[in-house]
Amino acid sequence: MTPQIVFEDKYLMAINKPPRIVVNKAKTVKDDTIQSWFVEWLGGEKKFEKIGESKNQWQHLIKEDFSEKYGTPEEIFLQRQGIIHRLDKDTSGILLLAKDPGTLVNLLKQFKDRKTSKKYLCLVHGKMRVESSVIRVPIARSTTNRHKFRADIDGKTSSTHYRVLHHYSPHDFSIFHLDERLNSSKTKKKLTSYQQGFSLVECMPKTGRTHQIRVHMSHMGHPIVSDSVYGGEKRSILDKLWCSRQFLHSSAISFSHPESGKKMVLKADLYKDLQMIIDAFENSDSNN
Repeated sequence: MTPQIVFEDKYLMAINKPPRIVVNKAKTVKDDTIQSWFVEWLGGEKKFEKIGESKNQWQHLIKEDFSEKYGTPEEIFLQRQGIIHRLDKDTSGILLLAKDPGTLVNLLKQFKDRKTSKKYLCLVHGKMRVESSVIRVPIARSTTNRHKFRADIDGKTSSTHYRVLHHYSPHDFSIFHLDERLNSSKTKKKLTSYQQGFSLVECMPKTGRTHQIRVHMSHMGHPIVSDSVYGGEKRSILDKLWCSRQFLHSSAISFSHPESGKKMVLKADLYKDLQMIIDAFENSDSNN
């Protein structure tokens, strides 16, 4: 799917990233990425490489304490190709892209200094007993799987604020047509894991660790629906009969505009695949 443009000016662009699209290019990624799409949007590789030459248009956006420890603004811009932050492949939602080196390093610093804030929407298993709280659990890379992370007392400090928006207690699984798709009684028994229902949760991560929300929700005993990495293989197989990808969406982001300094809040609506699930739950609740 083509990304939906939520906001655009001469300095930056915000898109509603579609699911199943990787943000960054990599040797292992053969499909198109957000990075490659953005470069083409700005005119292609040759035009993109010349953007850094117009210093008079973006140099004033760089903070006085900028360090060239990781390269000049031009070098960082070419290396990241405008990507300010990332979302997982199956996570949809708001994503910021910089159109010049000054905007990029300005916003990178805002992220580093935690001057930005993000909101995510997720559907998790079970009923969360505490309606609003902060999860403070350190996170470290798994010692057995380098692509996975875990709660670890020796890991990096991580905190996620959350609040429960709604609890769904499905009375009838026909809303997902599961009875038509589960042929064996053995498989149907797994439906008992759904008896506690689901919680629609808004998460506000205060740190930006990889897979942070997914790890924290799983650690709390409320894994995200269809998260095969942190939700368990058997449960995710059942989940994916009605939710084809992890139910995690970056719904909003706030930051200061690099040129004006004005506080900006940008939002991204749920994609249809996730919205249809919420609609099914709400219609079921209203009919019971």
